[in-house]
Amino acid sequence: MIYLILAILFSTGVFVAMRLFERFKLDNHQALMWNYVFAAGTGFVICERFDTLSQLVAEPWFGLSFLTGFWFIFTYLLMAESTQRSGVTVTSLSSKISVVLPILAGVIFLGEGLTIVATAGIVLALVALVLVVGGRGNARSHESTERTWIVALLPVFIFLGTGTGDILMKITEQRHTGGDMGFMIAFIYFVALVFGIIIVVVDIIRGKSKWRWKNAIGGIMLGVINYFSTYCVMNAMRFYDNVVLFPIYNIGVVSLAAIVGWLCFKEKLTWKNYLGLGIAIIAVVLIALK
Repeated sequence: MIYLILAILFSTGVFVAMRLFERFKLDNHQALMWNYVFAAGTGFVICERFDTLSQLVAEPWFGLSFLTGFWFIFTYLLMAESTQRSGVTVTSLSSKISVVLPILAGVIFLGEGLTIVATAGIVLALVALVLVVGGRGNARSHESTERTWIVALLPVFIFLGTGTGDILMKITEQRHTGGDMGFMIAFIYFVALVFGIIIVVVDIIRGKSKWRWKNAIGGIMLGVINYFSTYCVMNAMRFYDNVVLFPIYNIGVVSLAAIVGWLCFKEKLTWKNYLGLGIAIIAVVLIALK
């Protein structure tokens, strides 16, 4: 239970940290790169293990971890953009109702059962997503129509990206041996770091950004939170099935993020956003009844 509670706290902290990137005018790409520098570094220091390349490639989780690392940075870039433009509540809601995808994957590929009640919860989760997309109230007036439309679809991209990431994490976790978990997580973040460095270098070469050391501050904050968020979630996977863990975890993050967004960032939501939040909570409760 302690892993589940800590996972909720750390995961909410991820959204808050991303929201602060804009307030302190940090470059998303550079800050996320530093995030993975410190996330990977923290992981390697804690596990005190460094494999050779041949040992690493021989690990049963190597291929999936490589794919998961790429998917992590791809999804986090979307989340950073959405958190700053749509707010903590909308982004966390879109991210966490993606519980639908790993649950369906568990049913289809892992033989986990699905009741009528849980099915109703999945349907309601999709309804909540539609309300979030259709009720985004934070669009900026100076954005072009095309840009506004793209930003409005960010919750959908985050829903699909986060859900896919959860599936990859579950499959990867099943591939590992007990003593490898910390090292495996550190390697996932190292892979994300490699892709992050590539993105930052391309930005600088194209003149889209300039190197600023202040981005490292945001990276330190997010990186440590990020590592322990993933560590706690993956440890919780040892004790709970998908149909129990993800609903409880996601409803905790969505609820806490909504409170933080309202208290700390004075986020204004439309009635559709509030309705979507309420329906999402009901949805994950129904799914948790499984």
